[in-house]
Amino acid sequence: MEDSGSRLPARQDFPHLSDAHWATLEKMVSLLGEAAFAGFPNLPAEQQRARVECFDKYESSLIAHVSAAAQEAARATMRAEAQSAALASATNTASFAARPTTTKPVEMSVPTFDGKDSDSLVFWVREIEIALSAGQIYDARAQVAFGISNLGGRARAWAMARETATPGYFTSWSFMEQELRSTFLLANVAYRHRCAGRCPRTPL
Repeated sequence: MEDSGSRLPARQDFPHLSDAHWATLEKMVSLLGEAAFAGFPNLPAEQQRARVECFDKYESSLIAHVSAAAQEAARATMRAEAQSAALASATNTASFAARPTTTKPVEMSVPTFDGKDSDSLVFWVREIEIALSAGQIYDARAQVAFGISNLGGRARAWAMARETATPGYFTSWSFMEQELRSTFLLANVAYRHRCAGRCPRTPL
């Protein structure tokens, strides 16, 4: 919490939090912004610890899930490369053997983000980015289309309303991500505060 732009209390104001708890709290604020800290100092010590532990537990499980998906994508890529190399060797022609091995795109499934207060926008965005990379989707509008295809409920209605009113409104995935954060992230934060003292089903 050394950032000069932050108005968060100092470490010594939370002696009941272990160093591990404090490190997790810093990560929450770094990832979600200062709004994630609103109301935290007013909670009883036990609820503060419980909230930090809930975030840490769910983050670990999501990281494990995303890592497993990335590893599976890497294995699929390696299998595709091995098959391509075997085919090149079988032809036994210099012209074909000289061609570089190409990496085939890997299609990954991503759970939909419905825009519910309990949905995790932060982790959904990360899963979309991994899927875009694995699928070798580089065109800006194709990335936007992929993002919209993985929206549901009021989040999809929100996106389509903008695309219908102004065709091509989302000019890039980066811009679409910014718009999603400004529209839905604070609701995620508010939901977590309402669930203070108990582990929610999903984090921010």
